[in-house]
Amino acid sequence: MTEFPITDNDGLVQSTCETDEVLRLLADASRRRVVVSLENCESNWIHREQLAQRLGVPHEDETISGWERDLHHIHLPLLEDMGLIEYDSQEGMIRHYRCERLSDILTAVDPQ
Repeated sequence: MTEFPITDNDGLVQSTCETDEVLRLLADASRRRVVVSLENCESNWIHREQLAQRLGVPHEDETISGWERDLHHIHLPLLEDMGLIEYDSQEGMIRHYRCERLSDILTAVDPQ
């Protein structure tokens, strides 16, 4: 399988991912929203609560506390296992890295 680099803001490779891993990760619609929100951050750092607020705003049937719970227990651990983020669960801080393959697939799946 082909591996794709996951880089920080300075372009340094932090880890790699494979296409199958990316596709498994993006199979979940909620996780796609999480990744898009992280990619749209001005900084590569965000607090879990801020991310939950961004995700909870456009959909009235979802709560910010529900998002924060799902982020902490489901989405962020998966993203961290793949190497796309570093997550300090005690402080709630998330450092996001970039993967061009992930961005390409997101654009192809959901062009908005």
